[in-house]
Amino acid sequence: MSEKQRLFIGLAVPDDVRRQLLMRLDGWRERFAFARWAHPDDWHITLHFIGETDADRIPAIVRALDESAAGARPFDVELRGLGTFGPPARPAVLHVLPAGRLEPLRALHAALGSALAQAIGFQPDARPYRPHLTLARKYAGAAPWNPASAAAETFGASWTARDACLFRSRLGHFPMYEILHRAPFGE
Repeated sequence: MSEKQRLFIGLAVPDDVRRQLLMRLDGWRERFAFARWAHPDDWHITLHFIGETDADRIPAIVRALDESAAGARPFDVELRGLGTFGPPARPAVLHVLPAGRLEPLRALHAALGSALAQAIGFQPDARPYRPHLTLARKYAGAAPWNPASAAAETFGASWTARDACLFRSRLGHFPMYEILHRAPFGE
C-alpha cells in the first residue's frame, strides 16, 4: 500500500486577486471574531474534495483532471461579498462569495465529478455544490454573529480562470496547501 495524501481539486486564486483581498483582510480580522484565519497563500475555490487517497492513485486523478479541464474553456470568476456556513449565531466558516455567471464553474464541477468517479470510483458530495473561498473558521465572538455585518461588506475582485489544480494538504504546515498539478483549460 502506498503513502496516503489528502487531496482536493480547485481553482487557485491569482496573485493580483489575492492582493486585492489582502487589502481588506486586516479590517475583516478586526471586525469579525473568527478563531482561525486561512493563510492567503491557501485561498482557493474547491471543485472537489477527494480526501485521504493512496499516492499511487494520483496519476489517475491527474488524467481525470486533465481530461475535464481540456473540455472546459477559460471563464470569469467574480468575487463580490462575504457569507457564512454553519449555525447562524455561531458560523463555522466565513467565506467570499463568487457572483455573476456561475454556470461554467458548475459545469466544470460536474464534469470533474464524473471523470473522477470513472477513474477512481470517487463519490461526489451529495449536497449541492456551493462554490466559495474560505477566509476563516470557527466564529469565536462573545456575542452571537450578526449576519448583517458580513452582508454589508461589498467589494469586487475578478479573474479569468484558465486552469484547475490538484492540491495536497500538508497538515501542520502554514501555508497548508501545495499545488501538485495544474491542468489548463481548452482554448
